[in-house]
Amino acid sequence: MKIVIIGASAAGISAAKTIKVAEPDTQIVVISKEDSIHSRCMLHKYLGHERDAKGISFVHENFFAENNITWLKNTTVVDLDTDKKFVRTNDNQAIYFDKLLIATGASYFIPPIPGLREAKNVYGFRDLKDAQLLDSECKTAKNAVVIGAGLVGMDAAVALLERGLKVSVIEMMNGIMGLQLDEKSAEAYQQLFEEHGAEFLLSDKVTSVDIDEAGKGRTIHLASGKSVCADVIVIAAGVRPSFDFVEKSGIATKNAILVGDDLQTNIKGIYAAGDVIGISGIWPNAMKQGKIAAINMLGEKLRYEDRYALKNTTNFYGLATLSLGNINPKLKESFDVLIREDRNNYQKVVMKNGIILGVIMQGNINSTGFWQYLIKNKIDVSGIDKDVFDLSYADFYKVDSISGEYLYAI
Repeated sequence: MKIVIIGASAAGISAAKTIKVAEPDTQIVVISKEDSIHSRCMLHKYLGHERDAKGISFVHENFFAENNITWLKNTTVVDLDTDKKFVRTNDNQAIYFDKLLIATGASYFIPPIPGLREAKNVYGFRDLKDAQLLDSECKTAKNAVVIGAGLVGMDAAVALLERGLKVSVIEMMNGIMGLQLDEKSAEAYQQLFEEHGAEFLLSDKVTSVDIDEAGKGRTIHLASGKSVCADVIVIAAGVRPSFDFVEKSGIATKNAILVGDDLQTNIKGIYAAGDVIGISGIWPNAMKQGKIAAINMLGEKLRYEDRYALKNTTNFYGLATLSLGNINPKLKESFDVLIREDRNNYQKVVMKNGIILGVIMQGNINSTGFWQYLIKNKIDVSGIDKDVFDLSYADFYKVDSISGEYLYAI
């Protein structure tokens, strides 16, 4: 059997590994627009010169050769024929398959703001090629502007600050990392970034960009009337699943590729996993999706049920934060919001009827992994006679006396 995997992403590589372990003789072709395998979560370490390209790879150097996998790098799929079962690449290759996995991830997009799309010094921060282009710009640039203060934007900002640039961050919301943090925990990071030289322009947005004679965006105008100088501009304000090549294929889409619980599309034998399906778009879940899709392509019938993605672990300037679930409940709903803090820690638990819905642990996040299980499994903690902040693994697990295995006690 021949399986083609489009995308050397977390999901794509996880699928390739799984197939080769289960059925080593299966022929695999991996097609990727990149020429390297890398962790997107580590791009800021590459740009900040903490690691080189090899240092942010999540496979060893000879992975493809040792596993007898054909890797077509620097190659883009431009068309997909689901009837004849082949994909066509940008260099006009027709690559046939028995089963297909689409793991093309997501890409950044430039908002239709006058001057922004035309400027030659505007970059995303989604893959190694973006980071390499930014690395080159950092050799001469002095002023960097990051549009968007989510996790990607702050990753870019910390790396640009490390390179010695003056960094201005523009964000429409009134705080940074608004999807991952609440006001209190976000303020702690904003203060750290400001101490390291960053400037934040919050509750504001870009309205236009002035371009110089060389085609580069130099002055960014904001809705507030302010303006910011730029030598390099990073777009970190949003991403979209990448699946342009399926438009005429008959594969069902709705802002993402639609899949069933088995991760198969509406076309038999064609699966999708990772950011391209818009479900649980975090690294561990993408790896799990790739694994389940691979097993199902080999004939099994596993279900992917882990659609819980509201998890983030963040660490900037030595301050660690674990954020889970619904941390910013809507005011019109009735919730219990409990907070405990000292000079080194900030802890927040959001509950409703004894069920924990969200958690922020900032500072010491050791032994906090159990919170995710409580939230995902909707464990009622109201019957436990102790302070919610003093809960631990021991309150929810027991050891099987025969096997020694840890089991849920509730």
